Amino acid sequence: MVRSARWQSAAAILVLATAVSACASPAPSTPSGGARSQEASQQPQRTKTVTIGVTARVGSMGNMGDSTTVGGWTSTNEIHSAGLVSADIQTHAPVGRLAERVPTIENGGITLLPDGRMRVVYPVRKGVTWHDGMPFTAHDLAFSFPVNREGGLPNNTKDAVNLMDSAEASDDFTFVVTFKQPYYIGGTMGPRYFWPQPKHLLEPAYEKFLESKDADDFLNIPYWTSGYVHAGPFRLTEFDPGAGVTFRAYDGYFLGRPKLDVVRVQLFADGQTLVSNMLAGAVDTNMESTLSPDMGVAFEGNPAFTVYHVYVSHRFLAPQWRPSVQIEQANLDVRVRAALYHALDREALAEALQNGHREQAAWEILHPDDVLYPAVKDMFRPYAYDPEKAKAILRDVGWTPGSDGVFRNNADGRRFRNSISATDLTVRDMPAFTSYWRQIGMDVEEIATPAAQVRNPEYRASYPGWEVTSQSGSDGILGKIEGPASSAQTRWVGNRGGYEDARAQQLVNAYRGTLTERDKFQAMKAVGDFIGAELQFLPLFWTVDPIPVRKGVKAMDDVTGAEGGGRPFGSYTRNAHLWDLE
Repeated sequence: MVRSARWQSAAAILVLATAVSACASPAPSTPSGGARSQEASQQPQRTKTVTIGVTARVGSMGNMGDSTTVGGWTSTNEIHSAGLVSADIQTHAPVGRLAERVPTIENGGITLLPDGRMRVVYPVRKGVTWHDGMPFTAHDLAFSFPVNREGGLPNNTKDAVNLMDSAEASDDFTFVVTFKQPYYIGGTMGPRYFWPQPKHLLEPAYEKFLESKDADDFLNIPYWTSGYVHAGPFRLTEFDPGAGVTFRAYDGYFLGRPKLDVVRVQLFADGQTLVSNMLAGAVDTNMESTLSPDMGVAFEGNPAFTVYHVYVSHRFLAPQWRPSVQIEQANLDVRVRAALYHALDREALAEALQNGHREQAAWEILHPDDVLYPAVKDMFRPYAYDPEKAKAILRDVGWTPGSDGVFRNNADGRRFRNSISATDLTVRDMPAFTSYWRQIGMDVEEIATPAAQVRNPEYRASYPGWEVTSQSGSDGILGKIEGPASSAQTRWVGNRGGYEDARAQQLVNAYRGTLTERDKFQAMKAVGDFIGAELQFLPLFWTVDPIPVRKGVKAMDDVTGAEGGGRPFGSYTRNAHLWDLE
């Protein structure tokens, strides 16, 4: 769920610069009585432009090869692309987009078959066109199924397609999906869970890939960069992966022409540079997972901005599960993970890193606003801050502090060496985590992920000890215990930390097969109990990110109905066609 707040005060007013006026020749004078109206009609029209700042490298368009929301780039998806379903304006209720309506059991769109499978019928909206003017039909969706499911292509969101038995177009405007089992979001698939692909543009390259089995035959075509075409409110006009991307309003958008003319997504090396540009008037807003909470202080009380505070995810530490990569094999012992968890004061971390919000400490895997929160409430309370208990556990499993206070292994005398890796968004928090582990006797290295490697899945999967990362909602949590492990064979798609476990997969599948609230509650409780016992990762605190919006820019005012990160539907850009300038 999302929380928002507006901050206003009488502080010094900053210059508001959001639009660029187009040039035109002055209208000639007219002696008739209709001169004023004629002059008005010939006045140059303002080009309504909004600039969004992100701190992420743009590698490609579409859904191939990128899934992380760090830096904000993937959260701009619904500016240029459209899915079957999105979220309503001010609530997170699902609404049809490319689908005419949301299929449910009640309206007959979802049917449980006698053999245990589930059939979902999506009625496709008529009159939709791709940005090149070609009609969008159910046949595009049927083509998208094998493309999105293909194991040899780096699509990072295969949760839904991997559970599909078949997907077909029964006619031009009816898309029928048969799932192998009941699937809890089978009727609410947004673009990240099922990305529509234009058959008329991609079919030749896909057929070439099927023949050669060389993914580059499909990926190294202009479509994924400068030639991208989709069905969202804005069409791509400029693509510069090092500077930014420009979109112009698509006149044929099926919900009506957008109110803005241009949306620019501008790239910045880091959050502080983005903040400076926003305060200087060069950028109008940003996406979630772009600015840390402390960076939002620059906008609080500033009359030039409205600031929305949105729950994004929870921050946690995840171990490296690949023995060949893990710097200290002891991290793979659940008792050691418990000791390291006891060494972290989550409430103090939340207070220090979330602008004094001690209450944001995470004691469970779901946020208190989640409907399933009662199923997992206080699941991590047994691991409350207790450094002496942490040291005692380490002694019990074969580690003894040396004369320098650093734990050494009783068998071979090696120091307990550990490491924590972090990206730009979390690197400033990293010393807080490492200091706690050093206090109990760890030799801890801090590793900052270079900005150029944030979108490199192979590099991200090779962290040697622990990684500071974030996830949102039940779907994100399930992904942390779900296989397969990413590898060269999967083009580094899959569980980044390398975790694979049959019991975990069974629990994930059970949850994803639920259709009733009661069954969801029980399945989530089982997941929570399992994670609480095995500690596959160590939740620390909930993150609430600032999204400042320049006054006069009507955007992001529907955050209460959005969900950040990789949720099945409803991003913060889902209503970009309604954004405007006053």
